[in-house]
Amino acid sequence: MNPEDLSRLIAELFLTIKMLSGYPPPAQLPEVHFVSLQELQDVACKGRSCKVKALYHPVKGVMINENLDVLNDVYARSVLMHELVHHLQHVNNKFADEERACQRWQAREIEAYEVQHKYLKSRNMTQSFIALDSLPITCIE
Repeated sequence: MNPEDLSRLIAELFLTIKMLSGYPPPAQLPEVHFVSLQELQDVACKGRSCKVKALYHPVKGVMINENLDVLNDVYARSVLMHELVHHLQHVNNKFADEERACQRWQAREIEAYEVQHKYLKSRNMTQSFIALDSLPITCIE
């Protein structure tokens, strides 16, 4: 993927996130790495097979499945947007006051899915990819 096209897309997605959530665009864009599904699973799922499409790491940035076409596919863009929301949560210390790690993770995921859902709806996605009321985000502590 052309780095200029990716930078332009990321800047556009941050402006959309601002409209949907109020987060201002960050001073510095996170790194975005297109990686294999195996590499994602190694990081996110300790090498086990899982349904991970992308993830955000505060130091490494966004890792996204190399098979997702973020330039031409609305759903793929929404996956990238979801991870960019996590970047904004991190740089703005959102939910940092939540004492329990699981509750903090849950709040971050719910917010990122809500922004992703709004984006998909704004793009007239007729197929619902995300059922916000049935997200598998539960804490067992």
